[in-house]
Amino acid sequence: MRRPRPNTPNASSASATARFCPTRRSRTAAGPPTTTASSANDMRFTDVVRTAAVGLRQNLFRSLLAALGIVIGIGSVIVMLSLGKGAEGLILGQVSSFGPNTIFIQPGGGESGPPRPGALTTIKYRDWQAIRRRTDVLSAIAPVSLLEVSATFGSEKKTVSLNGTTSDIAAVNNLRMAEGGFFTDDDLDAARSVAVIGTQIATDLFGDRDPLGERIRLNRKSFTVVGVVAPQGTQFFQNLDERIYIPITAMRKELSAPDYVNFIAGVAAIPVPAAQEELRLEMRDLHGIANPTGDTAKDDFRVGSSVEAAAVFGSIATVLTLFLTAIASVSLLVGGIGIMNIMLVSVTERTREIGLRMAVGAARRDVLGQFLAEAVLLTVGGGIIGVAGGALFSFLAGLIIERFQSGWLFAVPLDAVLLAVGTAAAAGLAFGFYPALRASRLDPIVALRFE
Repeated sequence: MRRPRPNTPNASSASATARFCPTRRSRTAAGPPTTTASSANDMRFTDVVRTAAVGLRQNLFRSLLAALGIVIGIGSVIVMLSLGKGAEGLILGQVSSFGPNTIFIQPGGGESGPPRPGALTTIKYRDWQAIRRRTDVLSAIAPVSLLEVSATFGSEKKTVSLNGTTSDIAAVNNLRMAEGGFFTDDDLDAARSVAVIGTQIATDLFGDRDPLGERIRLNRKSFTVVGVVAPQGTQFFQNLDERIYIPITAMRKELSAPDYVNFIAGVAAIPVPAAQEELRLEMRDLHGIANPTGDTAKDDFRVGSSVEAAAVFGSIATVLTLFLTAIASVSLLVGGIGIMNIMLVSVTERTREIGLRMAVGAARRDVLGQFLAEAVLLTVGGGIIGVAGGALFSFLAGLIIERFQSGWLFAVPLDAVLLAVGTAAAAGLAFGFYPALRASRLDPIVALRFE
């Protein structure tokens, strides 16, 4: 005759009891346990977290797969915010390199939108001459006419950006000289064939040879090198050290440049808004534009400043960063849904275990707390890995960008890190709550019969 089994829990039952009932203490002959309510509550929290960690380690591969979506989502957000911050700093830094008092007169009507057909030719060389003669609101003013030409010295040949301008461009663009000097107003008046070259052109065409006094050919026209500009780096992905500056009069004479210029740049001698308004009035008078209301949409030119450009570029960078971050956040949502699905599978697989633990004394809140803790540990752990991975990717991307665009600064904003980790924790609570609630509502008797 088979004897009935003694009704004593086995080792796994004891483990289950310890996990879900961390506040239960064995009594000894000395009397009741001396653990206070405060210390019991502290132990409850730490035991729940420890038990959750053990549960995740027991299914490590599945836990890593569940956290992968969070890693990708948080990492993408960090990359977008970091690159956006770097781009914003780069743009603002390069725009501000012109100086806060820099003003530009450009062709085209109004203050926004593409130029009207034919508007690219509305700024003339004579406009610069008249403004320089008729107003003193600018301490320096230079017309700029751009051409792409072939520069040749001996057997060396290079395609470069040629700037036909005046000596004032040195003050407008804060140019420093590495060798020689800039061409003068006398060179401008006489339309002399002289050139100031960038350091990269000096290296590519002359190597270790001193370029001063040498003659280079620009589209088969000979020009004497009188100066070399100090290194400037890149600006908006253009190498400023591959520019050549010549008198605009020589460009018109030797290279048959058109009468119009690409833009006029100047440095305001009075507050920028007042200088801009004065220049608008002068340009309307020069172009015969009747515009008593000051409606800029009626003009065939634009008067802007470096401060306005910085504000516009800054706004564009901010909007673009937020847009890309919103797109990256979709992967975070997908990761949260993945966490919920994995937790639901875990609840189903551990139904019998949950029933056993509840049968030996675990409260529903203990079950709820453990599964919530598992979800939060998954998402926060994934968030931390995502932050580290996103920061590393941003750093490597910054190194690549720096090769093509100087002035790039690697930055991972602290508020972005805190936001990412906080969002990960919130995702764990949000997407882990339903599986945890479902686990806590299991009927112990039904759960123990589950196969």
